[in-house]
Amino acid sequence: MYGKLRTRTAYLYTSQIQWADILASPGSSLHCKYEFAFGPDWRNIKGLEAAVSQIVNVVSNGQKIIFNFPIDIIFKSTNPYQWPQIILSIYNNMKLVGYGRAYIPLQPKLHTVDVALIKPQSSTLLGYLSSFFGYQPELVQPKMLANCLGNDMIVMTSNGKVRLTLNVLQQGLHKLGYDVGKQKQH
Repeated sequence: MYGKLRTRTAYLYTSQIQWADILASPGSSLHCKYEFAFGPDWRNIKGLEAAVSQIVNVVSNGQKIIFNFPIDIIFKSTNPYQWPQIILSIYNNMKLVGYGRAYIPLQPKLHTVDVALIKPQSSTLLGYLSSFFGYQPELVQPKMLANCLGNDMIVMTSNGKVRLTLNVLQQGLHKLGYDVGKQKQH
């Protein structure tokens, strides 16, 4: 009986990592990695949960680094608990530039989201001194940024931003009794 009452909602995200606005010297080679974090009730129906972009070579400093990297994914769920988030990691060759995190928007429409980049800093004198020799702290699991547990113990600095465009389509959310509000008419 309960199996018939269980309704699912589907979300389709057609997205793009457009550009990054960070300080990068000419000749740098940057790439972006993304991964999704979501709750136990969410299922990936189609699309990649994680991927790495193409390498972008920086010609001159001060310009936006254009990725134009497409992301297409479909999720299905029975409730909105632990709504999907996208976690970004930007690298210059093999050195971390920064991490970013954003919730996927709720309303079905085209969204533009600016994601702030943060970078971990050494919290000890030894770690600070080792940064002169090329050591740099990184998160073993960047997905930890999604649950926020223990993130207050990490020292981070701001390091630019990344622009995402997200086209959201949803089906069946109203059947579950949820209202995401009315879209603004332009």
